[in-house]
Amino acid sequence: MKNATLKAWLILFGLQLFIILVIFSRFISGQFYFAYIDIGSDSFGQVVPFAMHMARTLASEGFTGWSFESGLGSPTALWLGDVFGLLSQLGGPDHVLPLRIWVYVLKLVLGGAAFFVFVRAYVTRWETVVISALAYSFCGYAVINGQWDSEASAFIFFPLILWAINRYLRSAKVIALPLVVALSLVSGVFFVALAVFLMLCCLAFVLTSPEPKVMLKAWLLKILPLTVIGYLLAAPILLPIVLQLMDSSRVGGGQSLFQNILEQSLRLNDWPLINAEIGGLFHKDIFGIGSFYKGYWNYFEGPGFYIGIILLLLIPQIWNGSAKDRRVLLLGIGAVILYFLFPVFRYAAMGFAVPYFRVSTLWVTLILLMLAAKAVDQVLVNGVSGRLGLVGAVSCVALLALVTQGSMGANVWQPHVTKVSALAVLAVATLLLANRKILSARLVPFALMSLVVIETVVITAPSYVENRVPVTPAQQLYDDGTLEALKAIRQIDKGVFRIEKTYHSVSLDDALAQDYMGVKSYFLHGRGEVDFYIGLGLIPPAQAATAVNYTNWLPNVGPRFVLNSLLGVKYIIAREPVQWPGFVATIKGANYQIYRNELALPLGIVQTKQITQREFATLYAKSESDANLFRDIAIFNAAVVPELIPGYGDAFDLNDLASSKTVSLQARYINPALVLQATGLRVQQFASNHIVGSIHPEKPGILVFSIPFNQGWSLKIDGQDTATIRANFGMLGAPIQAGEHSVVLDFRLPGQRTGFLLGALGCALLFLALTFRRRRESAGRVISRRLH
Repeated sequence: MKNATLKAWLILFGLQLFIILVIFSRFISGQFYFAYIDIGSDSFGQVVPFAMHMARTLASEGFTGWSFESGLGSPTALWLGDVFGLLSQLGGPDHVLPLRIWVYVLKLVLGGAAFFVFVRAYVTRWETVVISALAYSFCGYAVINGQWDSEASAFIFFPLILWAINRYLRSAKVIALPLVVALSLVSGVFFVALAVFLMLCCLAFVLTSPEPKVMLKAWLLKILPLTVIGYLLAAPILLPIVLQLMDSSRVGGGQSLFQNILEQSLRLNDWPLINAEIGGLFHKDIFGIGSFYKGYWNYFEGPGFYIGIILLLLIPQIWNGSAKDRRVLLLGIGAVILYFLFPVFRYAAMGFAVPYFRVSTLWVTLILLMLAAKAVDQVLVNGVSGRLGLVGAVSCVALLALVTQGSMGANVWQPHVTKVSALAVLAVATLLLANRKILSARLVPFALMSLVVIETVVITAPSYVENRVPVTPAQQLYDDGTLEALKAIRQIDKGVFRIEKTYHSVSLDDALAQDYMGVKSYFLHGRGEVDFYIGLGLIPPAQAATAVNYTNWLPNVGPRFVLNSLLGVKYIIAREPVQWPGFVATIKGANYQIYRNELALPLGIVQTKQITQREFATLYAKSESDANLFRDIAIFNAAVVPELIPGYGDAFDLNDLASSKTVSLQARYINPALVLQATGLRVQQFASNHIVGSIHPEKPGILVFSIPFNQGWSLKIDGQDTATIRANFGMLGAPIQAGEHSVVLDFRLPGQRTGFLLGALGCALLFLALTFRRRRESAGRVISRRLH
């Protein structure tokens, strides 16, 4: 049996490598990098910068938990929660791009292997295992969604978790399930999606079991506790991730859509969306490739459930099996129909936070492939049923007609339909030859295997290159003069400051790739940073937003020079003249000019006046240009607090400012800047998670850092622990007395200590579970010997 399994896996591996070499030859040869600047630009504009930054930071500082190169500053728990992401960082920041294709290929191979070990317990023929695992390796989810690094991990671990569950039910071996669950959680699988997946698996196992009550009891008393142990084992990494997500404005802040999405979850999807879902059975490319996709939402967010035309045609063949097989077929098709009709499943997968399809489409893919595997096994064991073959062909034609002639028909990409039709004809011809015994039973498995290989190459290859814009080594988009400018700045200034640009090299995450402290960012931002942006009118409030995820994109503050100074932007790299008060032209390069901001404030300042958020909000009544200037001047001269803090500064006279017909920059901006510079934080030691300095305000006030508020920061003033507050809407602050003080800031990821304690608890519980099982086995052997 072991030899047969090894033989089957080696054949699968050989076929995977063949297809990989055919499809990815231009990526493997170095002609293209596995990153895009089209609709898949997150790969190059977000993931690559994160990986470059982490590779650089891990080499120089280790894992600090915080980055000052992600916007105004952000926790980095989310970046550590993907073991595969770390692989692309092994060669350092300069080799992140070349390594990406190898990491992706590894995921495809491992995903196929995971489905291989899972499905072999449910079928009788090794050829069935190879065919279905090969189809899974290059299913629509892996090919398109898998291009997003965070989405590909579930492709590997969901079938592996199913294997571990089945292994426990068959042999009561406890070690695999908790370990696989834990590994999945530290490899990028979203913990909520995994929990929902496990609940749906429980339902599926119960409904398909001949003894539903016994199965439910096994899940509740045995499998559920083991999965909980898995979550506990992952807690050292998982808990900081959960807390970072909870701090996000889109989850725990004013931009949360939870209530709206929850209310919509049981409403029927509209017909165009159902039409798009049906089209997804034939691959997302039926509505176009990449940026030319015209289905639902976009190429990556749209529904796709492609498993292969030949396998889709074969699914009705299950009806030739046992009564249980027929029941499984009906339940599987029913589950897919419910998914197509109601959005609750995909909403639940994302914690009812966003209305995306994403990982939930993998659930449908797994259902379809399991049905297809059972069908292939029926064909190889009992032969092809002509009647059921006709049902499969007619069903596929009907579904395809619904898409091409329905409400989404105008969006259909005809070349893909032509390919699908040709492959369907080829598949039907093959099945007809097998049904008539012209194709011998011995050759049928190899014919099906060949069809899967041909179809994979024909359908899958275009998704990576046709109408796509991959990055090439010749482009060097991050090396556009910015690196030269940054080097020039560092040669003349060794201080701690922010730098911004009036242009993008690639994206809002340029700072991560090019290694500088900036302002703009593309990330799942925390509430502190987002509240600051909303409070200053830099982005609209939630009710005025045009996209559910708009807080992911935080720009720099543009020409609002007062805010640039407040945030410590000391240098601007520009490609056009900058004429802002206090900004002086210094170094000029071939395609850039560097400006030094003489009024840039240090990382921490003490404001001796306060203004409440309620009073500050009255400035919104002015015209946009006036409101911006008045808001900037107000927050530059006073700390904005929820309520006034007695004893730490006078109330700022907002009426005096608001009633001014003209604003004196000398009195309201330049003079205060010079005072704040003189009394502000003098940094003596600086690291991502440890800052030491001194400050000497002349009056009591509010110490405000241009660092987003986060519970992970701890502050000591003169060696004494000092409670922090939210100031300036979402910045880190604390009341402080007059005089000279030492200041120490330290950052530790929230939940890290508790996570390690929970991890230790998980280890202890797993040890107890193993010990209990071994004792039961030992007792069983003793009783057996006595009986004999």
